[in-house]
Amino acid sequence: MKTAALTDVGKIRKINEDSMKVFTSDEYSYAIVADGMGGHQAGEIASAMAVDVITDYVAEYMTPKLDRFQSMEVMRQAFLAANCAIYEYSCENESVMGMGTTTTMCMVRGGFVIYAHVGDSRAYMIGDGIVQITRDHSFVQELVKLGQITPEEAKHHPRRNYITRAMGVEAFVRIDTGVKPYNGEKLLLCSDGLFGEIEDGELFNAVKNNSAETAVNTLIELANERGGSDNITAIVMEGDNN
Repeated sequence: MKTAALTDVGKIRKINEDSMKVFTSDEYSYAIVADGMGGHQAGEIASAMAVDVITDYVAEYMTPKLDRFQSMEVMRQAFLAANCAIYEYSCENESVMGMGTTTTMCMVRGGFVIYAHVGDSRAYMIGDGIVQITRDHSFVQELVKLGQITPEEAKHHPRRNYITRAMGVEAFVRIDTGVKPYNGEKLLLCSDGLFGEIEDGELFNAVKNNSAETAVNTLIELANERGGSDNITAIVMEGDNN
């Protein structure tokens, strides 16, 4: 599994509140993107905690004997553990009260992509086309689902950055999980600072036609050229269907 990961503060923000992690092994490989929220560096703390807790939990409980659905459950429990850790920390530390983070994780194992997701960071699968495999937990996505606005209108809606679900904000959070067959497609995980500036067709072309390292550099450079209004994180994974 070849991977490349890059994060950038962007052109407007003073602090990068995005966190990320890439892990590869013969047994499985995964990537995590987390986009923190909250003032006074609280978002930075929340996203880092999410990545750290999930990483540690997976390292402890992801054993070779697990099938894909059991692996998915380990990931779900890892997200629950991270949510609990962030929530308890914010309750005990008034300066970061109310902090939270999006978190999106994809694991490639045994010929499958296994994912877990909360918030509006995204995971895409890129083969002959580009498919978003996560669903945004956002105000505008709910409007799109109800048919009140179009996907194009959602991109420019004044409340497009309002998320309806995040890690650490409440004692419990609902986590989206899923399993998809993997046949060597490229995977792109990114924060909204990337896809908010770049159309899906442009994401597809950059990832499909370049190495993982070139793709992440190209995408972050493009997002900055278009304003860099938020922190920007991109991870590309590519490999065979092991």
